[in-house]
Amino acid sequence: MAGIVAICNTNKEQEKERLIYNVFRGMQLLQHRGKAFWKINSGQFNVEGYGSLSSFDQISKMIKMQNKNILNTVIGYLSKKKPKHKKYSKSNFALDGFFIDIDKLSTHPLIKNNKNIEPLYQIYFIFKELLERDDPYRASEFLDRHLRGNYAVNINNRLYVFRNSTGFKPLFIGENRKEQFIITISENYIENFFDGLKLRQANPGQLISIDLKDGIKTLTQLDRNRILMDPFEFMRESHVSSIFNDKSIYTIRKNIGKLQAEFLSKKNIDTDMIYAEPDYARPMALGFNIEYKNKNNFEMLEGIIKDRYDDSDHMIDYSEQVSKNKLLSNGKTLKFVIEPLTVNKNITSIQGTIQTGGTVIETIFYLRKARAKKINIVVSSVATIDGRQVGLYTQQRDLIARKYIGKIAYIDDLNDKISGEIGADKVFYNSPEILSKGIGVPESQLWFPEWIRFLDYK
Repeated sequence: MAGIVAICNTNKEQEKERLIYNVFRGMQLLQHRGKAFWKINSGQFNVEGYGSLSSFDQISKMIKMQNKNILNTVIGYLSKKKPKHKKYSKSNFALDGFFIDIDKLSTHPLIKNNKNIEPLYQIYFIFKELLERDDPYRASEFLDRHLRGNYAVNINNRLYVFRNSTGFKPLFIGENRKEQFIITISENYIENFFDGLKLRQANPGQLISIDLKDGIKTLTQLDRNRILMDPFEFMRESHVSSIFNDKSIYTIRKNIGKLQAEFLSKKNIDTDMIYAEPDYARPMALGFNIEYKNKNNFEMLEGIIKDRYDDSDHMIDYSEQVSKNKLLSNGKTLKFVIEPLTVNKNITSIQGTIQTGGTVIETIFYLRKARAKKINIVVSSVATIDGRQVGLYTQQRDLIARKYIGKIAYIDDLNDKISGEIGADKVFYNSPEILSKGIGVPESQLWFPEWIRFLDYK
């Protein structure tokens, strides 16, 4: 979905370039959360770009030109989607998640003369108006009715940060007394890269203000609703070093694969080797391999397919759409297959998710070309039928499983339909029960579309 970094200096004499650099460094560490668009905003100072984060040398030039415009508070933002409107790039707020029920905001009594503006700005104006009326509880209630995730905004050199009451996305806050700043950020593994930084989790339903004078101040705490987290945060969004319930995300992903293998071992998948694609599915593939190997003799390999998700290669284009365009326009793919490993072999590919099917169809095409005998697809996530499951990467109508909503009652039937569409021999989607066990939380604490929850997975 997105990454948020918001910093307030606690020493007004601190160099502005150092302030911006700390935000930039936090954004570097969150780049896995968004490489389509980025921005850094502080009052009249604004710098932005499309694609991966630029070098700090370029940003430093902007700082020298606009040094007087930089405040003591800065918001950095990374997104997996380009903003629909150019105005958003100049905005002083950041969102990790999504808004719901915003079609009638123009009728809100506090909207005043802002009826015709983008709903994102309508949210901002209503929230700001309630804060100016010294009513942080109602401001939080208003946000919580519409927000699934986290929201950070800079108003008059003061940061306001809100995490919705279900704790849909992770959010952390802390102070670095050594470097004299307060930070709120999307992931907790970041504290390992700032000497002296200690982070704590922001409470769901908590509205916090951060400024030079008062530091961190809790303005209000909404009653907590039942926890309802984003499952994809554990499979893809969060860095593998981040910690949840005293376990690393890497360990959690490995456990997801282990439990899925335990279940699928009863299905007698005909496989000679297992591999992960994209890279974030490697821990799932390792867990799957360890469990499956207890019952079957086969090999797990990495590097059969080289794909575009390799974050170590800065020349790789991270946009799925751009990758598809390359394939369509000149027939060149960002993947290659090591053919001697695949000839006449039964291969199981561990996929994180299947959205439109474009990526997995491309993979299957090249595996068939490399003379693989059978291709099974094991999907770590449940079937994707709602863009909110994966951060609204794509239009809902393009999600390959969406057309079967209400028409299929058994997961095996959905597996068969999708395998036929993508050209695989077998497809095996995960279930909400196994996924939640792998993460280590009750199924009721994860957000799943209703149809997905009530499919028969036996």
